[in-house]
Amino acid sequence: MRAVPLMCLLALGVTGVLCLPSRPKKGSGTERVHDSQPSSEEHFAGEDHNANYDHDAFLGSEEAKKFETLTPEQSRERLRMLVPRVDTDKDGYVTEDELKNWVRFTQHRYIMEDVGKQWETHDTDKDGMLTWPEYRNTTYGPLTEEQMNQPEYHQYKKLFYRDQHRWGKADANNDKALTKDEYAAFLHPEEFEHMKTLVVDETLEDIDDDKDGYVSLEEYIGEARVDHSFCLCISRVS
Repeated sequence: MRAVPLMCLLALGVTGVLCLPSRPKKGSGTERVHDSQPSSEEHFAGEDHNANYDHDAFLGSEEAKKFETLTPEQSRERLRMLVPRVDTDKDGYVTEDELKNWVRFTQHRYIMEDVGKQWETHDTDKDGMLTWPEYRNTTYGPLTEEQMNQPEYHQYKKLFYRDQHRWGKADANNDKALTKDEYAAFLHPEEFEHMKTLVVDETLEDIDDDKDGYVSLEEYIGEARVDHSFCLCISRVS
């Protein structure tokens, strides 16, 4: 197992923490499927690595913003206090697994903070449970079925029914209301095992333009730049 001495990690400024996937492009239709990335920064700009992404992943985006205002000496001192929390076995080294676990912890903390902020908006009766009518009213407003069937509301209607389907999957005990944990599964389904089939379905729906049940290379990269027909077997999971 590879390990990094604590002082080396401090000297590096925690650059190159973890090679996580880059975020989906804005407007691609998939942002709501994979919306719990550890940073709003792009991980790579072309082939150039963006160290700010790793800083956000390691520190959390809010903490990383605070580090931007510190001097190098202050940053090293703050990291000196933080890194021992990553070194869980206290052997003076940070292993790859310890680093991954810390990034997962940071990401989970971000997810629950996000859930808490949105919960306050949607739980209008403040009863500690979130019903579909509450969420619908605060997110989509008073649109009727007739209005949603109008051509100009096509994309709106698609998102509405996707949310409704995802809501049903997140409601694990089928009591017609979500707890905060269930709402976390609704907002960030890729983080919950019982929601992963839904993530595949939603991703396939977004990318599979010709609706043949497969994702061609052209569909995957978003433009037809490849002449040969090569399909990725990402057929819908039943």
